[in-house]
Formats: sequence, structure tokens, C-alpha cells
Amino acid sequence: MHKIAPWTFPANSGKRPERVERLKKQPDDLFREAVSYLRASGFRVTKPREVIVRAAISFPGPFHAEDLLARARQNDRLISLATVYRTLPMLLDSRLIRDVELNREHRYYEVNREQSPASFHIVCADCHEVVQVQDECITLRERFLANSLGFKPMKLTVRIEAACLDLLEKGSCSRKTALHQAAKSKV
Repeated sequence: MHKIAPWTFPANSGKRPERVERLKKQPDDLFREAVSYLRASGFRVTKPREVIVRAAISFPGPFHAEDLLARARQNDRLISLATVYRTLPMLLDSRLIRDVELNREHRYYEVNREQSPASFHIVCADCHEVVQVQDECITLRERFLANSLGFKPMKLTVRIEAACLDLLEKGSCSRKTALHQAAKSKV
């Protein structure tokens, strides 16, 4: 196993980590890239697929298939869950979206908005709230480690399950309590 001291760079390696592009892609660019990929791969670019691509791009954070269906149906009520499930692998292959490991109940996805393969999330152990974290150091470190070992990183997923301070101090998460109260008021 190769070991490299945490958060240090070998003094005489002569290598510097690659510069990380932090430019965020615009929604129209993401849409064009996805549609180009679908066409180049021999898939038909149907109206439902276009609606699903635009719906996926509209999410600011992680989503699952049912979220995507609900968002897509705001523009086309005839879109089915089967169409969403058939389109998701195409979007994964196009790298418009990536898998995000958040919990075992649903498979979550996230739009690749940046030129970086990094994905960093903290998940509350009690209420399962997902907090997305962007940290330049993680991206730099993973690229340096991969490059120094002769690899080019394609994907990095970091998922931290954590107990929030409310859970540790009071025995329950205030966000979970608020979610339960909101659910009761809807009934």
C-alpha cells in the first residue's frame, strides 16, 4: 500500500497538482452537451427526454428518480416513471449526472456542474438531511494522490454520516422534529 502523509506534498517530487477548474457550466451548455451525447450514441432525442434533461439540470443538489419525475411532470404530465428510469443510465453515461451515495433507500444523483469529479456530502444520522460541502482541498488532494500513483481521477465521492449537535445534546434532531410536525399538519 502506498502511504502519503496527510495534507503534505513530497518536497522533491517536482510534481505539482493539476489546476482545478472551478468554472460552473451553464444550464444551456449542460443541456447541449447531454443532447449531443444522446444523438452521438444513437439515442433518439424525444420531447420527454429533453424535458427530463432540463428537469435534472434544474436541481441545485442531490435528487432521486421520483424527484426527477415530479419536476419533469411540471412541464409534461404524460412522462412516466419508466421513462425516467430508462433515461437515467443515458444521463449517467453522458456524465451530465453522477451517482451520489446518500442512503440505502433511494439511489441519488447530482448534476456535474463543475469540471471536477469531487462530490462531498454530510448526512445527518437522525433526520437524513444532506448538506453539500465544497472544499477545494479535497479536490486538490485526490488529484495529487491519484496522479502520484499513476492514475487520472474520474470520480470521487465522499459521504460523511454524522450526528448533529442537537442529536448528541438533546437525543433528537430538531430538523427531524420539524419534518414530523410539518407532515402532521398536512394530514
